[in-house]
Amino acid sequence: MGELGRWNGVYGGWTHAGTERIFVRVPAELKRRAGDAAAGWRGDGSGPTGWRGNGSRPELETTPIVLVHGLSSSRTLKPSIKALGSQRPVFAPDLPGFGLSDQPIRPLDVPGLADALRRWLFEHDLAPAIVIGVSFGCQVAVDLAASHPSAVHRLVLVGPTFHPAARTPARVALRWARSVPSPRLAPAVLHDLIDAGPWRSIQTFRRALADPVETKLGQIEAPTLVVRPERDHLAPGEWTERMAELIPDAELVVLPKTRHSIGRGSAARLAALVDPFLAEAEPEEGLTDTATERERKETEEGLAGPAELPEPA
Repeated sequence: MGELGRWNGVYGGWTHAGTERIFVRVPAELKRRAGDAAAGWRGDGSGPTGWRGNGSRPELETTPIVLVHGLSSSRTLKPSIKALGSQRPVFAPDLPGFGLSDQPIRPLDVPGLADALRRWLFEHDLAPAIVIGVSFGCQVAVDLAASHPSAVHRLVLVGPTFHPAARTPARVALRWARSVPSPRLAPAVLHDLIDAGPWRSIQTFRRALADPVETKLGQIEAPTLVVRPERDHLAPGEWTERMAELIPDAELVVLPKTRHSIGRGSAARLAALVDPFLAEAEPEEGLTDTATERERKETEEGLAGPAELPEPA
C-alpha cells in the first residue's frame, strides 16, 4: 500500500509527477469531507484524493491550497496543514529530493523545484491554486508564480528567505540561531536532514543562497500576501517590506508572537490572519482560465504515464 496513514489528523501517501513519486500530506478534514471512496489513498501513487494522474479527480468546492515547505519537508507543516485544512482542501507535497519523495540524481535548484511543482499541480488538476510558501518554500513559490502565472491563483509568502544582506552560511546561521525553531518541530527537522543526507542538504542550501529571488518579484501577476512573523530574524522587516514593494499587487501583514518556524499555536494565528485574503480567492462562477487550460493540456501531452515502481517496504 502507498498509504502511510494518519499522524494527529494528517494523512500521507504517494502521488506521481511524470515518473517520479511525490509524497503528499493532506488534512484529515479533507479525507472526511470527501469520503473514503473519493479521498482514500489508492496505494498505487494515483493521488491523495483518489484521482489518477490523467486530469480527472473529484470536484473541489473551493480553490485548493498548496503548501510549499522550506529546507526540510512537509513534516514541519503538519500544524499548518491542520489549521488551514479546517476550511479548505490543503495539499502539502514533499518536493523532489525532500522528505519521502523520490530523490533526483542531483539536487534541483530553485527553478528546477518550481518546475517539478508545476508539473505536479497540472498533472493532478490542482492549478491554479492558492500557493503558500513557507521559509525557503517562498523562493520556490515565487519562481513558480513568476515563471508559470497560470499555476498560481493567489500567493502567500510566510517568512520569506533569504535577506540579500545575509546570503552567506555564517550570517544565515547567526540569524537562524536567533529564530530558534519550535521544540515540537525539532524532531521533524532532524528526521528530514537524516533522510536527505549531509551532501544533499549542503548542496540544496547553497542553491537556496544563490537564488536571486528579488529579481523575480516584479514578474508576479497573482495577488500576494507577504507575512512577516513578528520575531523572525531570517525574514526581518526591511526585507519583507522590500518584497511587498517589488511585487505589483502585494500586501504586507505581521504575524504576532511568532518566530521563523510555524508551530501549533502560530499555525492557528496564521490561518486566522490569511483567511480574509483567501476568502477573496474564489473566481466568479462560469469563468474559465484559458491560459490554465492550455498549460494543463501541454503538461499532459509532455508527460509520460506513471512508471511502475515497487511499493516501499
